Amino acid sequence: MYRYKRGVNSLDKAKQIEYSFSDNVRTCFSMSGLLEFRKPYNGMYIKNGKVMLAQLVEKIELKDKVYKMTELTTSVQNVSCEEYITSIDLEKNIFSYNVGDISYTKKLAFDNKSDILCIEYVIKNSDRTNARFKVIPIITYRDFHNMKNSSMLKFNQRKIEDGTVISLSIINQENIILKSKEMSWTKEPQSLTNVKHEYINEDLTKEIYTEDLALCGEFETIVKGLETKVIRLYISSSEIDVNNISAEDIFYENERKNEQVVLGIDENFVELRELAKSINNLDMEDILIPYLPYRKDYDDIFDVEKRKENIRDLKRDLKDLTDIVRAIEGQYISFGKYNEAKRTLSKIYKYIKAYEDFDIKEIEDYKKYVLLKLWYIESVNRMLQKENKIDLYLESVKEIIYSLITKEAKENLLDEIEIVALLYNAIKIYVNMLNWIGCEDPNMEAEEKYLHDLIINKFWCEDKRIMKKNLNDTDPCANIEMIYTLSLSYPCIVDTMPIKLLDTIFKELYTPYGLRVISKNSSKNAGLIYPKYMAHFVKANLRQNGVTRASQKIAYNLVKELLQDVGKYVNGGIKKVYNEKGINIDSVAYDLLTNAEMIRLYNMLT
Repeated sequence: MYRYKRGVNSLDKAKQIEYSFSDNVRTCFSMSGLLEFRKPYNGMYIKNGKVMLAQLVEKIELKDKVYKMTELTTSVQNVSCEEYITSIDLEKNIFSYNVGDISYTKKLAFDNKSDILCIEYVIKNSDRTNARFKVIPIITYRDFHNMKNSSMLKFNQRKIEDGTVISLSIINQENIILKSKEMSWTKEPQSLTNVKHEYINEDLTKEIYTEDLALCGEFETIVKGLETKVIRLYISSSEIDVNNISAEDIFYENERKNEQVVLGIDENFVELRELAKSINNLDMEDILIPYLPYRKDYDDIFDVEKRKENIRDLKRDLKDLTDIVRAIEGQYISFGKYNEAKRTLSKIYKYIKAYEDFDIKEIEDYKKYVLLKLWYIESVNRMLQKENKIDLYLESVKEIIYSLITKEAKENLLDEIEIVALLYNAIKIYVNMLNWIGCEDPNMEAEEKYLHDLIINKFWCEDKRIMKKNLNDTDPCANIEMIYTLSLSYPCIVDTMPIKLLDTIFKELYTPYGLRVISKNSSKNAGLIYPKYMAHFVKANLRQNGVTRASQKIAYNLVKELLQDVGKYVNGGIKKVYNEKGINIDSVAYDLLTNAEMIRLYNMLT
């Protein structure tokens, strides 16, 4: 995790780092290591992807001097507090500042049981004169300008005991509540116009995102001469009673969580320890149940517009849930968290069952549902290799497979290599589960042969040494989906095909920082690379060459630069996407699946 200490290292790296943490439910924090909100998606309090609190400004008034502690750029000013920063510790979420006679630390943590963000200030006044310490919240709502009647929208606020409630008119339950026991709230609303956020887009060009922000008032306290004072600010999207909140417990639980997650990991495995802390901060286990599409949530199906909206949400959820189920090995199983893995698999299967109630007519959308089913089976197999509890999963695996080997399914689904490879893999997993309990299914031999023949005779292009992504491709080229024929639990190609395919992947898709999704020789190549595919690439290499210390060393050299990037641009993690030149792209943050796959990759090499 990134640390800075004045006189020891430079702040330049802090400006580049993506510093993120969350309450593991639906609220997160994402800023630079300097607490800038430079990028469009950045903010100090982000609920469901919408930034509600962009920043906090600390303001110190002592004698005739005024200090503003923030990083902020507008069309007319550039405010920076770099010269006052004495230390930064992104592992413990502590920032220290010194302006001469006043020094203070700022410590941040989410309450693990709610969406409360707790910020603790410890302020030391070395002067004999009283100082005034203010905290000014900067509010924004990133969907603001996209809303209907946006010209009529404005932030409303009302004072409450211990703080304030700020909301956007006509928006229900989109409140942000700020409270403090030690500070008083003063309503002095102002606005900031043309606030600029710089970021590097996917074309590696600098973009400027500009918005207007609201300063809805100030929290204020007096720090007496020669006094050290502790004050706390609580931020939430729902009503809170600050008298019943123990900040000590919140910080203790966060520290204990960080300590526990690295137990059992050798101190020499620095990258793995960093990744473990990072992925623990993106734990998705608790997010699943509140968003499952139970029928009771959609009783009013005759409301056409509401029905459309729900279907759209379900489509969006499919990708997220597929990433979650694919991340189970790196997130849980790699660290022996088998109960967490089982609970998440159970929740995913409940989602799969609930989704059957919805009639998705678009075949491409239905294929996303099928991929969720098949990646579920692959994760089940990873779990079974650690805990051989076949009875927990046998019926669900059988049910999924039989839903995908019907005549209709074969006609509509088996034109994508990813689906075909995963279905072949799923059948092999199912047969192996039956073998473990001394049973067999006479239908599976024919289905396995059908898929194998389809892959060999229809998808394989011997002249180009590739797998077609889609059977209808008229000009097929190397694609990322073909890697799954090599890297799943059960590879589905034989003879010389694996070495030929692996060679093509190395020549056309591989870069030291990740894999392209399409050949570098294709006009469709966007120049983007994804670290999350590196685990599949290394798995294919080790499977082809055998797992020895020599083959692991060769594989390590293929991914060495990527592993050395742990924590370089993300606090303890890896960015989701790079440019193929290895350049970090600001506008796309890291995600659960990328970090989980990096952990899986690391485990293969150690």
